[in-house]
Amino acid sequence: MDEDTVVERITAKKIFKNSKIGIKITTLTKVGIGYDIIDVENPDYAISDVENIVAPELIGHPASDQDFMDSIICNTSIENPAVTMGLSLSISRAAANTLGLPFFKYIGGALSTELPTVGCSLLYDGNNELIAIPMAESMDEMILCYSKILKGLSLNYGNNTVVDIKGRYICSSIFEELDTFKKIILDISEEEDIKILIGASIGNCKIMERSDIYERISSLDYLESPKVVEFDGTLVIEGIDEAADFSILDPYNISSLSELYHYIQYILDNGLTPIITCNNTTFSHVAVGLKIPFLRSNINSNVLNELWDIERILNNPNINRF
Repeated sequence: MDEDTVVERITAKKIFKNSKIGIKITTLTKVGIGYDIIDVENPDYAISDVENIVAPELIGHPASDQDFMDSIICNTSIENPAVTMGLSLSISRAAANTLGLPFFKYIGGALSTELPTVGCSLLYDGNNELIAIPMAESMDEMILCYSKILKGLSLNYGNNTVVDIKGRYICSSIFEELDTFKKIILDISEEEDIKILIGASIGNCKIMERSDIYERISSLDYLESPKVVEFDGTLVIEGIDEAADFSILDPYNISSLSELYHYIQYILDNGLTPIITCNNTTFSHVAVGLKIPFLRSNINSNVLNELWDIERILNNPNINRF
């Protein structure tokens, strides 16, 4: 079977997706294919790195030997982690495809049955966001909640408010709109008998020095902050700090799937819970395979749809509620 997973070809090409040019990295084995799409500042430079620097080193080796392939990728001269992570994912997806396994099961094995909760930003003022987090028991319930929340937002903001490319309603200040947002969420929570957490992502901690703003933020369930602040709910920061509850990370800032696995273990060893923020559907599978309890994505990405498809594959799926 290892012979079937031997890498025969790796290519990269420009594609137009989400209103910008990115690159698609494709790995081909004897009987399988895998790919990943990444955003880069210089597509031509990234394509050259993939095809001229890394591909010759990887061809002829089994895609199923993830640690070995990732070590080759990370020992090249490529400095952009988005490119190396894209290569790593392309190779691992090719291995999964060759072996006839769903990607989440290839990563996590037969016991990968827990789906992450997904939190989406829905209201944005240019610097800060309001987030809804349905604590549902299935993807059906979660998607129904989001559908009803979006309908409620459209009734309140649709006629006078712009929706940005990430699917967020634009307002002048999320703090001025917090009571309205809470009411929409509370009404749907009671109607569906599903707890829906309300959170915020704060761009600048200085705004919390205002007593009126701090009082409003303190009433939330969840807070993403650039640094540790006093907060009674679930506090989320980048990096590691024992004063926080969650550590949020962009996987394309990490060099490979193997490194991501080890970094997640490091977060857990330090008593925090990992969160992945990404709009690539590949990380729906990664979250299930690595048992990551919480994903942050744009409401108009395909992350929720991909998790819904994964739920249909599983015999006894559960939502991993943090």
